[in-house]
Parts: sequence; C-alpha cells; structure tokens
Amino acid sequence: MTATPASADPRQACAGELAEHGPSWLARAFLAVDRTRFVPGRVWLPEPGSDGLFPVLDREQDPDAWQAAVYELRRPLITQMDDHRTPSEGPARGRFTSSISALRVVAAQLAHLDLHPGHTVLHIGTGTGYDSALMAERTRAHKILTIETDRQLAGTARRNLDASGYGQVRAAVGDGELGWPEGAPYDRVLSTASATRVPPAWIAQTVPGGIIVTPYRGLALLRLAVADDGKSASGPVVDAVAFMALRGRRGGEAPDIRAVIKAQLADAEKSRTDADLSPVRSELGAEFLLHALVPGIRIVFGGTTWWFEARDAASWAAWKPDGRVRQWGPRRLVDEAVLAVAAWRDAGAPALTDLGVTVGAGGECVWAHGPGGPAWPVRDA
Repeated sequence: MTATPASADPRQACAGELAEHGPSWLARAFLAVDRTRFVPGRVWLPEPGSDGLFPVLDREQDPDAWQAAVYELRRPLITQMDDHRTPSEGPARGRFTSSISALRVVAAQLAHLDLHPGHTVLHIGTGTGYDSALMAERTRAHKILTIETDRQLAGTARRNLDASGYGQVRAAVGDGELGWPEGAPYDRVLSTASATRVPPAWIAQTVPGGIIVTPYRGLALLRLAVADDGKSASGPVVDAVAFMALRGRRGGEAPDIRAVIKAQLADAEKSRTDADLSPVRSELGAEFLLHALVPGIRIVFGGTTWWFEARDAASWAAWKPDGRVRQWGPRRLVDEAVLAVAAWRDAGAPALTDLGVTVGAGGECVWAHGPGGPAWPVRDA
C-alpha cells in the first residue's frame, strides 16, 4: 500500500483518479463526502499477516496508516467480524460480516447505477452509511431509503449520516430481500450485499425502466433493467466483484471439509473422468456458471485434489487432475460440475461479462452473449 503524502489531500487524489473511470458527478461526490467520518477508528485489513491473523489499523495508534487505508482505491476495510462477537481490539481470526467497500468498487457500482437528480433510491445494506451519503450528493437526500438488517450497524450509520450533514436520508432496519414497500416505487435499487437470487420484491418495487445493481453469487456485479411489465428484469454482468452475502443467505461456519472427506474415503464411489475442470479456477465465466448451475456447493482447491462439499453436508466429492474421482452422498457433485463446465465450453467459453441474468415469472436464468443466446435455468440451492 502506498501512503498518501501528508501534504496531499487524499480526497482530491482519489477524486482525480476516479474521475477517469466514471461520470463527473462521482468525482464531485467523493470530494464532498468525508470518508473518514464513515470508517470506524479501528478496522481490520482483509489480508492475514504472517501469523494468520487479520491486522487491525487503529486511528489513535497510527493515524497516517489508518487514513492511507481509508483512501486506498483497491482494498476494502473490514468493520465487523463474526456479527460483533470479535472485538476490534487487535489482530484476530474470524469471519467477515461487514465492511466498507474499496473505493474503486464503490465507484463502479454507482457508475452503473446511472443515478440522476430527483431519482428515488432503495439502498440495500446501509453498512457505515457512506454509499448513501455519496448518492445524496447526486439526488436529494430524502429521496434515498437505506435498509440494514443489523441494528447496531444501522444505529452507527444513522449517527454517521447525521454528523456528516445527511440527516434527511431515510434509514430503516429490516430484511433487505423484502425491500421497503412503504417507499416504493423506486427509480434505482442498489444492493451492497451479494444476492444468490434476485429478490422478486426488488423488481416489484422498481419502476418500469428502472435499474437494479447488485453483486450476484459472490463474484459478479449485475445491472438489471426492469421491463415495461414491472414484473421481470434482465441485464448483463458488468464487472467482477467480491461481496459478502445478504445476511439471510449466509451459510454457517464452514469447517475444513478435507478431513471429513478423507475419513469417508473407504465408503466413496470411485470413478474416472476425462473432463478437465481447471477452467473453474482460471476463468471467471466458468466459475460463475458453475455456481449458477451447481447450487449450494463449496470447493476447496488443494494442490493435487479439489474437494467439493454440498452446503447441507450430505454430499461430497474429490477430483484429481489425472481424472480420479471419489463421490459420496445423494448428489454426484463432480458429475454436476462436469456438466456445468461442458455448458460453458459449448457456449463458446464466455468471459464473465459475456454473461447475464433474466428474472421473470418463469424463474431466473443465466444467459451468454445476450438474452437471445444460450441460457440455463438457475437452480435453487
């Protein structure tokens, strides 16, 4: 990380660089909103240190490093671990449960939202309140309704917004997947938590022609346009992003599945396959399609073995690049993965941004090369 020189204004430096990648209003908003007012005094860095713990940056102990991290373009800051159970008193190991996104990701989301003055906005995942403050600089603050499921986070965000001059932003505590019908319809919906399925409520509460921008399945940013019927939406993957899941879609703690699988090897079904699954690790398009077509799985990439587990822990599998396969349980996870990678190849090996999603009365599907191209129904986890 390169620290901003003490003589430089970090907001000015960020605004100048981000202006090259988005509309001019974004640069003005970054200058207007003091990000330091929305970042806790102690945050974790998302990369573990040599001790395996995530380091803490403390504003009181090292204000220069803290400020440099706040205005770094490409790295998020972790603001909560384990739903508040892990205190931010020092380096720690745990599950990230809230963060303030990297500035480049914030800029990308807001650029794709295509926000205009006067637009009404439903913002899912208030977090620290920073995204809502930025949007208030583009449209009127009272036009923004932001919803957060965590009461403690919501309270902190409310104080941040009030102290920064955005007291008219409307904030609520609730389940973001349900939207907020009392404020509908909205011109724009922005989610800053990742969805595994696009909630129907978001479409129903958006005006025809309105835009929904959301992270999807943990690795893609979707931009959906709501159809004239107000009941369906469709649009492309516009970027690769990594976001935490919506609170209601998070799984429980994930133990190391390798030990569990090894203990059951004697009972596993053994087979061989000529299929090459390596694109799942090297091509984001293949990884995305795998998780859309093979729901509810987790993969651990070992040096010589890939380990697959169904999130209900009822099925697992092991695959080696030499073609050896072992599978156990009601699902044959490697077989499902082979079919998904074959579908990706048959579609011309699309890149991530060649893919998109349509949501309607018939369910949800992923398509390649436009809505009229090859398409596959998204399976429930």
